Amino acid sequence: MKKYIPYIVILILAILLLSSFRECNMRESISDKNLETLTDTVQHYTNRLGGQSAGIRTLQLDKAQLQKIIIDKDHQLAALTKEFAKVRAIVKFQTVTQFDTIGIVYKDSIPCVFERSGTTSDKWYSFGYEADQAGVKIDSFKTWTSANVITGTKRKWFLGEQTVRTDITLSNPHMAVSDITAAEVIIPSPWYRKWYVWLAVGAVGGFVIAK
Repeated sequence: MKKYIPYIVILILAILLLSSFRECNMRESISDKNLETLTDTVQHYTNRLGGQSAGIRTLQLDKAQLQKIIIDKDHQLAALTKEFAKVRAIVKFQTVTQFDTIGIVYKDSIPCVFERSGTTSDKWYSFGYEADQAGVKIDSFKTWTSANVITGTKRKWFLGEQTVRTDITLSNPHMAVSDITAAEVIIPSPWYRKWYVWLAVGAVGGFVIAK
């Protein structure tokens, strides 16, 4: 049996080496895809529910890349991510809500003839209006916001239990998040990354060398 141990060790090391090559190739492929993703634009399409969805390619980054490419370039994200012990995912988007026409007709018309019109705008909304004795019409009403969605682990104190949380922060103070459902697919670590695999290889290798 002893004479087969070196071959077993060589076989294990070969498998680990091939696995490492495969992982390196995957990392290169992800890097190439990220270059394409950085130039990708938002695509709008009709979804299965009959409504509109917007989509874009997702960057796949390690912790250092996420910090350099995304977080360090956005002071809001930089501040918000400090609330997390570890950041797992970041989504940032902007949305615009628009109504072409909103009409309000009085039940009883005002007993005088008049007409007023104009536009008004604020940091968070804009619209035009027309008013007369019969009612009010608001047109081209727009309001907008940007949103930062961060998923990561938090803890109440540095030795406390970590919990996975998703935070959504809107820039528009007139809007509020009313409900959140967050889920994450857990990807198991490959077997060759397990600590006990390397411990076993080291133990067998040490045994062979000692012999």
